[in-house]
Order: sequence, then structure tokens, then C-alpha cells
Amino acid sequence: MTETKSDLQTRVDAALINDSRTKDYAVEVLDNNGVIILRGAVPSREASTAVEMVAREVEGVVSVINETDVIVHD
Repeated sequence: MTETKSDLQTRVDAALINDSRTKDYAVEVLDNNGVIILRGAVPSREASTAVEMVAREVEGVVSVINETDVIVHD
């Protein structure tokens, strides 16, 4: 059985791609009845915060669980 993305997941994905602060980050978006879970690696705490803020602004999002990992490259 293939899992399809919910409309909310698609809208959060689009918001992240269309925002200049978050477009370069490969963040997985999961939807659990309006609770958005964000997973992936980002380069800074500020990037993690930006990803969460963009997701929270999408209509229909009840809450956001930010599980992104901050990976600093030397």
C-alpha cells in the first residue's frame, strides 16, 4: 500500500519550498490530524526555528513538533 501525502502536508511542503529562509532544506513533513512533524537536517538553530515558523503559518496546522537536527559543517 502506498502512502499518499495529505493536503496539509502538501501545503506545508509548498510553504517551505516557497519561503526564502527554508527553501534549501530537505525537511520531511508528516501530518497526524493537523499535528505537523518536521524531520531532517538543518545547518543552524535559526534554520530550525524558521522551518517551524513557516509550518505554523499554514492554515490547518494545529501544532508543530520540530524534530529537525542541527548539523554544523566545518
